[in-house]
Amino acid sequence: MFSNVKENLSAYERNGCFLNDRNGSFLDMSYLSGSDNRGDSRTIVSADINKDGMPELLVRQVGGGAIVVYKNNFPKTNWLTISLQGAQSNSAGIGAKVVVTAGDLTVKRELYPVVNFLSQAPASVHVGLQNHAKIDSVKILWPSGEETTLTDIDSNQHLRVFESDGHTEAL
Repeated sequence: MFSNVKENLSAYERNGCFLNDRNGSFLDMSYLSGSDNRGDSRTIVSADINKDGMPELLVRQVGGGAIVVYKNNFPKTNWLTISLQGAQSNSAGIGAKVVVTAGDLTVKRELYPVVNFLSQAPASVHVGLQNHAKIDSVKILWPSGEETTLTDIDSNQHLRVFESDGHTEAL
């Protein structure tokens, strides 16, 4: 039907970018961020491509063309990225629950890599730590039911945690 009337299903809407204001609303950051380009975008993933702890956004347009990368220019804060190496569980630890505690901050994540149309985010958990330079504990509940707890961890690093014995390595 659309081909008969020569209309595009996407209607070439401009892209949008919204910032959670933590009060139940979102602020439209489309123009300020430059993300309101006219491309016919179909997929977006987040990944820390320059290893600074601030994930960038990668946008793919339909019909080819360049991948558009939006650099994260928000104020720098502390962070931790965790990759998992499963043994009894699946090799990437997909489905694991991760709880990070740093002072008064507790962040809970589950490892389910985002999969969009023709794209996939890295299989890792990224946690923003605000101003906390030290992490009191990282608890991992693996899909197998095993549990790993790490304590006294420095922020601003990417760690791989092994299910087999709980050891870590910096990436």
